[in-house]
Parts: sequence; C-alpha cells; structure tokens
Amino acid sequence: MQNWLGAAQVATPLQEHALLRDPHDIISVLPPGDAVGAVTLITEALNALHKATSPTLEERYDDIYLLDGATVERTYVLLREYLDATRQTKQRETELWNGAYNCWDALAAAYVSCVQQYSAEKNNASGFRKLANVATARAIRALRRQLQWLRLRYAQPVPAIWIGLANLYSFIETENIDDELLIYPGETTTIKREFLKAVVQSALSCESLQPPGQDLAIYIVRRYSSQFVLSKTPVEGCTHWFDLKHPQAPTLIAATPAPDSNVLYFGVGGAAQAVQQALLDIEENNRVPADLGFKYPIELSFLTPVLTQIVRDWSGKTAERVHERRATNARLSVLPGFTAIVGALELAEEDPFDFTPRDDAESWVANDVSAGGFGAVLPKLAADWVTVGGVLGVEMESGAGWLVGLVRRLNRLDSGEQQLGIQILSREASAVRMMREESSASDLRITQRIPLDHALLLTANPAGQQEIELLIEDIAPYEGGQMHVLCGGRVLRIEIKEVREKLAACSRAVFTVLGLEED
Repeated sequence: MQNWLGAAQVATPLQEHALLRDPHDIISVLPPGDAVGAVTLITEALNALHKATSPTLEERYDDIYLLDGATVERTYVLLREYLDATRQTKQRETELWNGAYNCWDALAAAYVSCVQQYSAEKNNASGFRKLANVATARAIRALRRQLQWLRLRYAQPVPAIWIGLANLYSFIETENIDDELLIYPGETTTIKREFLKAVVQSALSCESLQPPGQDLAIYIVRRYSSQFVLSKTPVEGCTHWFDLKHPQAPTLIAATPAPDSNVLYFGVGGAAQAVQQALLDIEENNRVPADLGFKYPIELSFLTPVLTQIVRDWSGKTAERVHERRATNARLSVLPGFTAIVGALELAEEDPFDFTPRDDAESWVANDVSAGGFGAVLPKLAADWVTVGGVLGVEMESGAGWLVGLVRRLNRLDSGEQQLGIQILSREASAVRMMREESSASDLRITQRIPLDHALLLTANPAGQQEIELLIEDIAPYEGGQMHVLCGGRVLRIEIKEVREKLAACSRAVFTVLGLEED
C-alpha cells in the first residue's frame, strides 16, 4: 500500500518476526549515557512497527506511544550536544545528526501509519477516534522536528515531509482542528497549531544564523504560534500559502497557485508585533522579557540579533542586498579558518613574491561576485568545515593577496551540494600581534609589554584611523583596560569600544585608537 509519506510499506511475515520486539524490553536495555545508541535502537523498533501488518491498530499505537516517551529526552540530549559543542569531529556531528533525524523520521512514519490505518478502517475503529487526533498532532510534531534538524544543517527538506503534512492535514481538515489535545504529559496543543508551527518555521528566512541561533528562532516560532493565522482565503496577516494537493515548501503570497490547487494561506498574525515589543522591552530595560518564557539564562548579545532577524522577516523588511551581484565563473583559493589565514598573511608579509600554493588551501569556483562578496556552489565532498559565521581566507586567481571573508549564508541542496554566500570583511587585512602592558616594578615605573595572541587587523592604514576593527579568537582578555597592537613596525595603544559580532570561532571587535608609538 502506498503510504502518506510517499513510500511503499513492505514487510514479509519473516521480517516482522525478526524485527518486532516488545517495547518494554527495548526500553529496558537502552544504554545509559549513550543517547545515540539509545535512539538508534528506538529507531529500529519504530521502523519495524511502521512496516508491520500483524498488530492491531490499538496495539500499534500503544507500542509507538511507549517508544515515543523514551525518545523525547534522548533526542533533546543529542540536540544540546549538537548545539553546544564549539567544535567536534565530522564523524561525531554525523552521528548526532543522523541519530536524531532518523529517529524523528521513524516516529513520524509510525504515527502516520496509525492515522492512515484508521482512515481506511473508520467504520471498524470508532474507538480510536480520539487517539487519531493525538496521533495526527504527534505525527505533525515529528515532521516538524525533521524540518528543525534539516535547518540546523542548512539542508533542503525531502518531499516526503511536505507530502506527510499535506495528507495529515487533509485527513483532519473537517475535524475539530482547534480543539485542545493533551499531546504529551503536561503539554496541550491543537492540530492547527502544530501544522502552523511547521509551515511558519519553514517559511522563516534565517539562513544567516548559526545553528544555536537557528534553534532559538525555532523556539520563538513555537512561543508565538498561538497568534499565527490560517485560512482558506488570503485574509489579512497571511503572507504565504501551502498547497495540500501539490505539496512543496511554503510559497510567498505574491506567487499565484496552480488552478487546480487546494491552498491554505497562513501568516504570523500578531506575532510580529509581539516580537517587536520584546525588542523594545530589551532596549528600554536591558533585560530578557519575561514574556519570552525562557527557563534558562540567555545573553542579550545572543538573543537580540535573532529577534531582530525574525522581526525583519515577519514584517517583510529583510535587508536588501547592498551590492549588486553579477554572474561569473572565478577561480578562488580558499583557506579554512582563523589560524590558516594568520599563517598565510604572515608568510605573505615575509616574502610577498612567494607564490607557492598552500597545502591547506582549497580551490573553489565562485558563480557570482560583487563589491561586497561572492557566491559559490561546492561539490558534496568539498569543504565540510564550512559553517555559517566561519571566517576564511580568499585569494583571487589574479593573486592580488589574501582577503578575509565570512560565511553569511549556507544552503545544502538535495544533491548534496552547498550554496554559500560570502561577505568580504577586508581586502587589506594583516596579521598582527596583540600585547598587554604590565608593570614589573611599579615604584620605578618600569613596564613591559606581554605578548598575547595573534589577531587579524581588518582596517587598512590603521595608523591614521581613530578606530580599528580586529578579528580575535578569544575576546575575553581584551574587554578591560588598554592594549597594544604591533603592526607595520608601529605600536597602536588601543581599548575596546564594542564587540560587533561573535562569530563561529572568533569575535569581530572595534577598538578605539588612543595613541601611536614606534616599536
């Protein structure tokens, strides 16, 4: 039978016998302290239930319900590790991502199979009616979790997710979708709200955010979902539409649906104004608004840019491109990360005529360029170190010197390719040494400059500037007191003015120049 996720259910009796196990037995042997191993076992059991034909509808649902209960906490552990690790191996990143995504995929398929079976056997399964609504809401929730994990990896959703959302909503459309349901212990929701969370989350344009920012944006979507709007007609507040007959990613309302479409219009309603009010509250009171409902401490420097991005998107005021791009094919040499850029710039300063290719550089082809940056499409296996907020060194084929770039946008296509948007931070960057002045004999007023870390000076001709901009790996030592920076045989006495951005592995900061000394 073709299922509602667009794939065929196939299972032989022999497979069922080999795969089906009592959920209580599976839960009892889940390895403690190994969330990846635990969700892998749960996923295998859910896949077996999804394919099986022998259990009754009620038995199938009860087994899925038990396994689901063991899933929630463990997938949250995977999410926290995925977001909290500043750096991890590619293997571990893959284990975490595959473990969580595959588990939500299996859970969605298992609940969908219950709803689909009920739909086909309504006359003989009247006792399952109330559970069908909960199963539908949980299935939509699991599909939304898949969308969440895909967003964290900047990947495109598979068609099965849109097909599943369309089939589930089409089935329940004539039911009471606004009725409150106890979806999990202590949590009530509605089918309408779960559907809106999924499509609004997908329509939100926040590809420029790093994974923790993506996760925060998804939280804000959930927090304000009760204010979202859903209608069969394009009423006020609707900005996108979703086609139940030809399901695909949500589309802006400016586009016209196909003549035979079955369209749902939706938008954020009053949520945009609510988030704007939260920003005003932060500006006026310099604290996290209680209305946001956070149960853990959160820094305003992290929260404010995410809320600003959401307000811009929900208000239709996403910043326009400053520099016009033009299509091209330009060969680039690219260095991964802060340390590699520092090494390249130091070497270039020592020997500007050394054109030996660097072993740690990759060769890319830019497909569009502008005065402010460039875009590129990378093959599947290339540059797996690339992340939003990551800095990189860029040298054009002309060999005019290393530029410092920043990954602003990243989108992984179904083919595995990666679409990148790179902003050029500086065309005349230099590697400099930071120093702190410490007194060794205060009575004699003897001081010495203690060398600190390297930094990347983004400002050209710093000696003539009142302010300079630097990239620094660890900003903490520079946030109090005066510092010195050695550049071009001169020493600049500086103090920090502001941290402009906290990036993936360094900070972008502005310093006030207090004076100039000879080295």
